[in-house]
Amino acid sequence: MTDELTLGAVYERTVEVSLERVWENVHDWEHLPWLHRGSFSGIELEEAGPWGWRAQVKSGLGEAQETRLIELRRDPHRDLYHTRTLEGPGKGSDTVVTLASRGAHQTDVRVEFWLPIADAAQARAFGAALEVLYTQLWDEDEEMMLRRQRVVDAGRQGEERTAPPNLSLGAWDDLSERLPLVVTSERGEYRVVETASGYFAHPTLCPHRGGPLEQATLEDDHVVCPWHGYRFSLANGRAADGRRCRMKPPPRVERGAHGEAELVFASPSPR
Repeated sequence: MTDELTLGAVYERTVEVSLERVWENVHDWEHLPWLHRGSFSGIELEEAGPWGWRAQVKSGLGEAQETRLIELRRDPHRDLYHTRTLEGPGKGSDTVVTLASRGAHQTDVRVEFWLPIADAAQARAFGAALEVLYTQLWDEDEEMMLRRQRVVDAGRQGEERTAPPNLSLGAWDDLSERLPLVVTSERGEYRVVETASGYFAHPTLCPHRGGPLEQATLEDDHVVCPWHGYRFSLANGRAADGRRCRMKPPPRVERGAHGEAELVFASPSPR
């Protein structure tokens, strides 16, 4: 460290996920304004690679919005990375994070806040505020990483060759009052929802990184992942922005012969 920076605080914790999951999260710049929407309001990537990433990161809204040019850079020789503020409020600060694996599903995290503040007392006061912020950020990240780890551990299901039987959702006449409704089928878990266009069902597992679509918002007949903001059509599962990422073909919600609501699954397309 240079003499121009003062150590404001040290924050330490253990997260219950593998080192691989933590590094995956570190490189995942996209999630900042979505998972951490209370702390960040936008991000514009400038460059990314195995070394890390650099982006214009926004916080606050309207006239109170602030923009910082942030660079996250990995140490090529150690499980360590620097997050430096290159421009904007806090310019010159350097947050140094050291990671240490404690096993297949546990990683120690040490965060040092080096600040461009000469006065040690002021640096400690600012560092204390950063500890509070980073506790919240790592809490949110750990929840995401834990779910991601469960998705990875579960692995991929085998190829589906036939359509499962229809799944009853109960009486059609009061279906609207019971929505949204999460149900489990032979093809996994689905959430049944209603929009102005009718009833739809969508998987609760985001195809991008396994995000929790059972908690997702709906916008114009699309479901929006709360982790990264990916938008998928409820009608066909395709990504709204043309990304090569799509949900599993969704089942249809139909009225059965005896007045019940049903999930109706299509047979897999022939190869």
